[in-house]
Amino acid sequence: MSTYFNVPFTRFIGDLHLKKIAIVSVAGVMKKGYVPSEDQEFVLIPSDTPASELTLILRNINPSILNGDLNVLFPVDRLWELKEDGEIAGPTKNHISVLGFHLLQSRVRKEIAPEIAEALEAEDAGVVLLLSGSIFWNRIATGIQHVVEEWGIPTVAITQHPTVTRMGHPPRAFCPVGLRPGHAVGLPNQPEMQRQIIMEALNLLNTVEEPGLVVEKSYSDYALVD
Repeated sequence: MSTYFNVPFTRFIGDLHLKKIAIVSVAGVMKKGYVPSEDQEFVLIPSDTPASELTLILRNINPSILNGDLNVLFPVDRLWELKEDGEIAGPTKNHISVLGFHLLQSRVRKEIAPEIAEALEAEDAGVVLLLSGSIFWNRIATGIQHVVEEWGIPTVAITQHPTVTRMGHPPRAFCPVGLRPGHAVGLPNQPEMQRQIIMEALNLLNTVEEPGLVVEKSYSDYALVD
């Protein structure tokens, strides 16, 4: 791990198709029926949980825009498909869902993010894909990203708020321009688009050589529905 202007940065070494990918979401995604304890800051979600069995417990995103497809915020199904395509080694056994944007940034960095990084290390994560989905959760996602990089695990964030993300100096970040907040990896029920965005984000591991860059790309060939 190196630092550039006090931003931790772990270089990606090896081949993506040999790496396990872990999702860290700050959108409040949860398995249906699961009730977290009051002091629970994050949970492990088994990677074999289909997106159809997930739900949102936070309400900063209108669930109706998800159109029943939680993959846009927590792309569990898409990672299995990318494994089948030979793009990645597969998902880690568990992914991580952070439960609230109310957390103090200082507490995230000193207490919660190190616990998350330790859990990711135990999962043997080769790469971590961070998703926030809302401007309210963006700073927390970047704070977690910094600590995970300090632990020597390379990360990529996907953001819908590039200006705010740049202010946090992310190690690596990708912005699919034109997609509304909540559609982190593409439009609902468009798996091909979602896989494309995930792979373009992951490919930054091989192209970004210093932290702080947010790579933007437009997807104008997809019609957005208001």
